Formats: sequence, structure tokens, C-alpha cells
Amino acid sequence: MKVTLIGHGSLMSGRGLAFSGTFQIYDACIVALNNCERGFAKLSKYGDRYATDLEIAKLPLEGEVVSCETEPDGRVEALGLTVTLEDFGRLVKREGYQPASMYRLVERARENSLGVAEWLWNLDAASGHDLVAYRRQLFDITGYTSPHYIPHPVRLNGTDYALIFLAPGFEGTGSPDVVSIREQTGIESILTTAETWRRKPNDDQIAYFLTCLLGGAHGICVQDFLSTIAAETDLAGQLYQRLQPLMPVLSEEVGCFLETTGLTHKQYQRSFGRPEATLRRSGLKGFLDGFDDRQANKQIG
Repeated sequence: MKVTLIGHGSLMSGRGLAFSGTFQIYDACIVALNNCERGFAKLSKYGDRYATDLEIAKLPLEGEVVSCETEPDGRVEALGLTVTLEDFGRLVKREGYQPASMYRLVERARENSLGVAEWLWNLDAASGHDLVAYRRQLFDITGYTSPHYIPHPVRLNGTDYALIFLAPGFEGTGSPDVVSIREQTGIESILTTAETWRRKPNDDQIAYFLTCLLGGAHGICVQDFLSTIAAETDLAGQLYQRLQPLMPVLSEEVGCFLETTGLTHKQYQRSFGRPEATLRRSGLKGFLDGFDDRQANKQIG
């Protein structure tokens, strides 16, 4: 069984993926998600930083695979990775969910001759696409839930299915005995990049920001992360410095991505295009050029 996983934070970059070793990736793509916003919300289990989460305006969560040659249209963009079941288990563990419970869900899907993502979509549909009811069903089946991230199904292009890990909030984890990290830390709504920096102005948070932003090296639009950075001059300056000189940083990231995923250069270019276009499409070029312009204006002033 192969599983398509959608990464919306550090899983979008080679640097972020490499934290978990190397993988056998069958396919990689840019995914645009409907009716949601992205920000930072969950205190990480790996350091003193907030990790990403989505706020969904309308359920069920759907999206589509988009070409690197199209222009972003304002939807949240993320990275889709089709992986082996073994590699999926490693990523499940990384997200703070119990692999044994995930494998139990996989077995239930196999009993119904379905992939796990499609089977969970059907389970979600049977729950009326209600987050709380869906999570209760997962808990009833596995006897487990996580305060960190929980797998949720996504329908892509109307007929395909993937999984995405979302952080439960005050609505609950599926068990009254397991309180979500977001509730424990009082994070009711997602935070912008600038708001996150005001809470965690440290190197750990900066490093995490970078693993998310480097998804832009592959053409994934990260404008939602970038839009509030200019208001925090210290943050903008530190990110600018770490992204310079740009082409060596970009080359290192692409090399890391290829090594970590096992994709060939041909596979990579088919999914993500050429470097000049990816930087413009992602918003990284505009961010860096804008910083240069602001610095020049300061000197003139």
C-alpha cells in the first residue's frame, strides 16, 4: 500500500524532511487546499517553537494537485508526498501519532479493499464530516488519540485521497481524557508568522520558519507565511541573512530534497519546474527583493 501525505510546514522542504532520514518517494506534487488558512499554533514536541496548523472554514477538506506552471490563487499550498507504508509509519511517529494505531486503521482499510486515506474519508463522511465525531470514531477503533496531531482525510481532484495531520484544539482530540497541546497552551486560533515571533523570538523558532519557507524553493507558495514578516524588522533581517546568498541556499535545498526523497532530476523538474520560476511563484523572490528595497530606502533616507 502507498499513502499520499500532505505536509503543510517543515515537511515541505528537504531540510525539514531530512530530520527523519531518507525516504522512498514515489511521487511529489504541489497541492492547493480549499477553504482553509495556515499559521502556527501547536507547541512543538521537538523544541521551543510553534509548529504549523490549519484552520478550516468549510468541511470536508478538499484540494487539488496544481501545476508548477500555474499562478497561485490564494489557497494554502502544501507538499504532497506518496510514500511506502513503512516510510509513512516513520512520518506518523514524527507527527506525534502512534504508528501502531495508524497501522490498525490501515488494516481496517485493507479489510474493505481500500487505501487508508479513502477509507478514512468514508469514515469521516459517515460522521457527517464533523471533526469531533470523526476523532471519536478514530478513538473508538484504536483506543488511542494524540494531543499533538491527528490524521485527517483530504479529497484531491474529486477522486483521489490523501492524509494530512491537523492539531486538535479546544474542540477536542476524540477522548475527554486526552487534552490537546493547543488547549493546554491556550492557543485558540492560528498565529501569523509575526505573532509567533513575538511569542517565541528565539533561534529554534527561526530554524523552524526556515524549514517551512524553504518549501518555496520548490515553487510551493509560502506567501501566507511571508505576508506579516515585514512588520517585524528583526525577524525579517534574520530570515534575509539566512536565505543569502540565495542561489547557493536554493541549490543546497534542492540537493537535500533530492537526496532525502530519492527523486530523479527529471521527476523533480516535472513536479516543481526550474529554480528561477519557483522563487517567483513561491513569493520568496518578492520577499527578498522587498527587503533589499526597504534597506536601500533607509540608506537614502
